Amino acid sequence: MKTIQKIIILIYGLLVAFVSIYVPWIVEFSGESIRFISLGFSFIWQPLLFERNSVSRPFVTVDIKRVILELIAITAVFAILFVLTLKPKKE
Repeated sequence: MKTIQKIIILIYGLLVAFVSIYVPWIVEFSGESIRFISLGFSFIWQPLLFERNSVSRPFVTVDIKRVILELIAITAVFAILFVLTLKPKKE
């Protein structure tokens, strides 16, 4: 394995770890219709708090759909970079 491939794998692993621990948070409101409000990003062990009309809603959740989408995008980009570093077979 070439050095560039090792670097690509290392950066990919670090980026996947970062995306997995620094996640987006949302709060869900139920009523006539269900709506979600994005609260931003924070570490997984420090969930963001949401206050509205002086009422704290501590039940925020991780926006798992966005995390999965980020992981798929990162994997696609780094897979393309890895494949571009492969040597073509000589016939």
